[in-house]
Amino acid sequence: MRNSFNKRFGHHISRVDNTESNGHLEELTLSYWDIRFSNLCNFRCRSCGHIFSSNWYDDQLKLIEMNGGNAEKFKKRSARIEYAGRTQLDVWEQLEPHLDYVEHIYFAGGEPLIMEEHYRILDALLKKGKNNVRLTYNTNFSELRYRKQNVLELWNEFTDVCVGASLDAMGPLAELVRKGTVWAKTERNREEMLRICPHVDFYISPTLSVMNALQLPSFHRDWVAKGFLKPQDLHVNILQDPPFFRIDILPFQYKLDIQELYLEHIKWLTPLDRLKRATTGFESAINFMMADDKSHLIPQFWDRTNKMDTIRGEKLLDVVPQLGMLHG
Repeated sequence: MRNSFNKRFGHHISRVDNTESNGHLEELTLSYWDIRFSNLCNFRCRSCGHIFSSNWYDDQLKLIEMNGGNAEKFKKRSARIEYAGRTQLDVWEQLEPHLDYVEHIYFAGGEPLIMEEHYRILDALLKKGKNNVRLTYNTNFSELRYRKQNVLELWNEFTDVCVGASLDAMGPLAELVRKGTVWAKTERNREEMLRICPHVDFYISPTLSVMNALQLPSFHRDWVAKGFLKPQDLHVNILQDPPFFRIDILPFQYKLDIQELYLEHIKWLTPLDRLKRATTGFESAINFMMADDKSHLIPQFWDRTNKMDTIRGEKLLDVVPQLGMLHG
């Protein structure tokens, strides 16, 4: 990250000389924006929560009740949609004066592609002729249209767009782990993106947990085979929290099975991944998984899993029967 930011923003190094000893800078202009306007989201991912997803709110209330807590008390102190600023428009009003200076914007959420503020920024940039601003996204890649606007057509107006899709698995597992996913629509969205704006940089950033650890290599190969993804364009995001979903809670034999699976996948991937972008991710996953034994958290994994299965009318073991080994 340091090298990347030095490369992109090194021309601002003079700001160091213009900064006073107490940290004051007379002329403050924001060149890089990292934005999460709110927790507005259309998904209820199993490893997420109400803080990052408005759609999680009702599940959170049910979990509180199942855990013997007071859901009414929670409702009084927590809103379904939480805004980053003091009001819904606060962040926009603070950012608007910096539109002339911004060079790179990172949109996250919640889900940025369903947020009105995201489209307001893009429209404002285009009106100012600033189509050279670099746009980077973390998105669940489920909705490409907002009201009358098609984000793919908007991206065609910009010269530098990078989309990181949070896709953890394919098919039924994708739809269970990231509740709200319609897998057929996800694949149609990728086909449409390739047709309308093929120049846009695209990669997937799966969150690696006990739930998708076995399927990730096959998902990776499937999208490469379909032409949806270049082999190197996968960035493994190793889940850290909640700790009972981490891959280091797995029993040793299960870890050995995953290690063998990943080593075989790395063997396939290595000649196709010159920059080792994806390869390093799988290697890091093995190292992380084998470095510690957190198997004492397995009961917590089942406690949360069983409760979520009940709340959502699902059953994780129907989709990943191999996880039955954790009962042993």
